[in-house]
Amino acid sequence: MMPNGASVTRSMLPCVGAWVRDLTAPDSVGEVRAIRGTDAEPIIDVHWRRHSAKREQSAEHPENLVAGFMRGMHVEHVSVFLGRSGLGYGEVVSVRELGGHSQVLVDFWESGQRLWLPYQHLRMMRGVEQRFKQGRLDKHGDAERFRLRCLAHALEIWNENTGALSHFDIDPLPHQIHLVHRILSSGHLNWMIADDVGLGKTIEVGMLLSALRQRNQCRRILLITPPGLTVQWQEELAQKFQMDDFEVYGRDFEITNVRRWKMHDHVIASIDRLKQEEHLQQLLQGERWDLVVFDEAHRLSRRQYGMKLDYSQRYALAAKLRHHCEHMLLLTATPHQGMSDKFTALLELVRPDLRDQLHLLDLQPQILGDIIIRNRKDHVTDVEGNLIFKGKQTHAIPVPVSEEAKAFDEELQDYLQRGDQAVSRASGKRRYAIGFVMNVYRKLAASSAAAIHQALIRRRDRLKREFTDSWDDSTLTTLMETDARYEGENEESLAEGAAKEFFDGELILIDEMIAKAELLLDHDAKLQAFIENMVALIHDHDSTEKILIFTEYRSTQSYLQKALEQQVCVGCVELIHGGQHHVERRAAIQRFEDAGRFLISTEAGGEGINLQRHCHILVNYDLPWNPMRLVQRIGRLYRYGQQKPVLVFNMHAPETLDGKIVEMLYTRLEQVVQDMATVSSEFRAGLEDEVFGQMAELIDVEAILQSAGSGKVTRTEKEIEEAIRKARSATEIQQDLFQYVRGYESDDAKGELRVGADHLRAFADGMFNALGVKEIRTTHNGLVREIELPESLQHELPGWRSKVRVTFDRAWGVSRNDVSVLDLESPLIRLLLERAKDHRFSGLFAQVVGLPGDAVVANILRWQNTRGYRMRQEFGALQLFSDGRHHRNSEDFSRWLLVPATGGGRPYDKAQAESLVKLATDVSDKRLQVVSDGELQPENRQWLAAGWLG
Repeated sequence: MMPNGASVTRSMLPCVGAWVRDLTAPDSVGEVRAIRGTDAEPIIDVHWRRHSAKREQSAEHPENLVAGFMRGMHVEHVSVFLGRSGLGYGEVVSVRELGGHSQVLVDFWESGQRLWLPYQHLRMMRGVEQRFKQGRLDKHGDAERFRLRCLAHALEIWNENTGALSHFDIDPLPHQIHLVHRILSSGHLNWMIADDVGLGKTIEVGMLLSALRQRNQCRRILLITPPGLTVQWQEELAQKFQMDDFEVYGRDFEITNVRRWKMHDHVIASIDRLKQEEHLQQLLQGERWDLVVFDEAHRLSRRQYGMKLDYSQRYALAAKLRHHCEHMLLLTATPHQGMSDKFTALLELVRPDLRDQLHLLDLQPQILGDIIIRNRKDHVTDVEGNLIFKGKQTHAIPVPVSEEAKAFDEELQDYLQRGDQAVSRASGKRRYAIGFVMNVYRKLAASSAAAIHQALIRRRDRLKREFTDSWDDSTLTTLMETDARYEGENEESLAEGAAKEFFDGELILIDEMIAKAELLLDHDAKLQAFIENMVALIHDHDSTEKILIFTEYRSTQSYLQKALEQQVCVGCVELIHGGQHHVERRAAIQRFEDAGRFLISTEAGGEGINLQRHCHILVNYDLPWNPMRLVQRIGRLYRYGQQKPVLVFNMHAPETLDGKIVEMLYTRLEQVVQDMATVSSEFRAGLEDEVFGQMAELIDVEAILQSAGSGKVTRTEKEIEEAIRKARSATEIQQDLFQYVRGYESDDAKGELRVGADHLRAFADGMFNALGVKEIRTTHNGLVREIELPESLQHELPGWRSKVRVTFDRAWGVSRNDVSVLDLESPLIRLLLERAKDHRFSGLFAQVVGLPGDAVVANILRWQNTRGYRMRQEFGALQLFSDGRHHRNSEDFSRWLLVPATGGGRPYDKAQAESLVKLATDVSDKRLQVVSDGELQPENRQWLAAGWLG
C-alpha cells in the first residue's frame, strides 16, 4: 500500500523473496518471484502460497500489496541503496500498518537490534531448523561449506570474547585469554585484576579493550596511571594493539572548556594530575565514561580510624569518578598490603553494590571470587600446557673492595652526612634539591666509579659557574611526572643540583672526592671482577653466549661499553637507552641478536624488550634500589619462549656502607622468600617469584637507605627487619584471602569451543579453495605465502593487488611492510568471514562424516544485562544422539574443524529429526538458564548450521 499521492520508487517496491498479502483478497499470502515493467508502471510477479480467489501465479500492482510476513518467520534484510549493506538475518516479531506504510518488526540475531522496517526490504529465508526438520539439503549439499560456516562463526565469537585473534604484536597466553573471556562473559566490567607481577597486565588490558571494540562497547575509556607511566601505556597500546587513538592528558591535549571533553574518548592521565582540584572539577563536569581503569590501584588509599574515614586525594578522585562511570577496573598485584580497611575500600570501588557484604568479608570471603581475578606465576602455562616460569638461577658476585674504594667511600659518607644535615636546615625547593642530590650520589656510587666521578665533576663545574639557582617549579615537575622508565637517566642529568653550595666547604670536599674517584678508576675492582671473573669464564665455556647487562645510568653504560670493546672484542657491544628513537633501539637489538655478544641496557631502554629467544644470561652491574626493577629486568629473559635456564648474576660491593645495606636487604628478602615459597617441605620456584614480586612492591628501599645517612648500620638493620616483617605479614594475609580468588586453571575452558591460530589457517585454506584463491608459492620456510586473488574478491578489496604476500605469523609480519598479516582484522580475512556466513554460500544443512552421534547442530547463545545491552555470546556445537545424549563443544569437533570435511549419505527420518530438534532446543535453553544470573539474562539463540552425521 502506498501513501495517498505518493509516486512509486524502486525503494518502495518489494524485493524478490518478500512475502506479500493482497488487499483485495486478504486471505491470500504469497512470495514475490520477480519485478517487471517500468518505473512508471511496475508489475510484481507473485507465487501465492495460500490463496482462495487467486491463481497460483499472478501479476500484481504494488499499490494492492502489503506485508505478508508472519510472526516467527526468518528473514534477511536487503539494502536497495548502493554502498549500504543489509542489516543481516533475524526473526519476525510483529507486523503493523502505520501512516500508509506496511512495516515489520524484526529481531536481528547478530546485532541484537529490534527494528521496524519496510516489508519491501525483507526477504523470507528457510532457516536451519526448518531445513533440518524437512531434510532439505543445500544445493551444494556440501559438508565442507558446513565446516567453513561453523569456523567463521566460531573464530569471530572467540575473538570477540578474548581478543586473541586480533592484530597484536604479541602471542597471547592461555591465562591472558582466560582472564579477558571471564570478564567479558561476566555481564559487567567491574573487576580487580590482581595478577602476579610480570604476567602482563598491559597485555590483558589491551586484549580486553580490543575485544570491547569488536563488540562496539565502551566508547569512552579513561586509563589512570601513576606519574611517569602515561607515555609507556600509550606506546604499548599503540605498538602491541594498534590502538593509536589514546591521548595523554596534559601532554597531547589540554582542557580549558569542559565541553571539549566530549572530543576525547580515549584518554590516559596521571593520577597526580587528575587529583588536583582544577583538573578534577573539569573532569567531573564532562561527559560520563564507559570504563575507567586504574593502574597500580594499591596507591589509592582510604584508612578507617574508628568510625572516621580518612581519604587520600587519590582515593577521593577514584570515589568521585565511580559515580561518573559505568564500569571501573583496578589493576594491582598487592591490593591488601596488610591493611584490611584499605583493601575493603578498594573492593568498594569495584563493586559498590556489595558494600554491606564487603564489611563482613571475614565471614564470607568467598565473595572475593566475584570481584578479583588473580593469575599466579606457578600456575600459568603455555598453549601446550607447559609451565612457563621455571629454571632460574641467581648468583651473587661479590666485588673485592680495594683500599682506593674504601678511601672514596669514607669521603662520600662524610659528604652525604653533611648533606643530610643541610637538608634538615633547609626548606622548600632547596630542601628537596639537596635531598635529591644526596640520594642520587648514593646510587651513582653504587653503580660505578665512572658514574659518581662524572656526577661530581658536573657538580663542581656548576658551583664554579655560579649561575642562579635552577631548581624551579618546572624542574620539580620534571622529576615528579617524568616517565618512570627514565627515572635513572633523569636523576643522572639533574644531579648537578643548584648553583649554590649545599653547605659551607662543599666545593673543597667535592674536589677531594674527585681526586679519590680518579684513583678508584685506575684500580676498578668491580670492573675487573666483571670482565675477568664473569665474562671471561662465560665465554671460556661457550664463546657464542650472549649477555644482557643492566645498569640504571648512561655513564655506567658508556664506561662498560668502552671497557668491553677494549678488553674483549671490538664492535660486539650494543647499547639501548631512553635517548634512542624506537627505530634505533630495534636496530640495536637486531644487531645483538644476529651477531652481537653484549647488550647493555638502562631501565628506560630495557622496558618492553623481549630477548628470551636469543639470550639467557643477565648481569645486574648495579642492583636497583627498587626491588621491583629487579623483577622487571629479569622478566626480559625469564618469560614465555625461554628454552634455557635463566642465569642471573648480581654484582655488589658489600664492604661499602650502601653496598652493605643493599646486600643486607636483598639477602634477607631472599631468605624470607625462600621460606615462604616452601610448601609442605617442597620448594616451588614459581611461588618464589610470586612472593618476591609481592614483597618487592611493599618495601621502600630508598627510605631505608636515606635513614642510614648517619652511618649507623645497626639501626638500619633493624629497619630492614621491620620492613620485611611488615611485607611478609601483608603477603601472608593476602595469600590467605586469595585462596578464595580464582585464576587460570587448564580445565577452565571446558564447555567452550576453543579455537586458535591453527583454526584460522584451516579456515583461510578452505575458503581459498572454495573461492578460487590460488597459492603461487611459499617462502621463508612456509611462513610467507604468495597468493593470487580472483576478480570476485579483488574488486571488494580496494588497494589490494591481484598477487599479494601474506603470513599468519604475527611476529614475522609486524616487521615487514610488503607482507599482510592474516588475522581477524585483515581485510581479506574479514571478507572471507562475511562470505562464509552468508546464506548464499550454503553450508546451512549438510550430510557429514567423521564425528560420533546422529546429528550436529551449531548455534550461538546470547545474554544481555538487565538494561538490555548484549554482554555475552557463546558458540555451541552440539553432537546429538537419538537416545538423548549429547556432547557440547567436544575436542572431537574442534579437531574435526581443522581438516577439509567430506560428506556421507544418511536416510532422512522425520520423526528422528523432530526429536533431535527438541533435544537441541532443550540443551540450549538449559545452557541459557545455567549461565543467567542477576547480571545476565537470556537474549536469544540462533541456529547457524546443522548436519546429519553419517
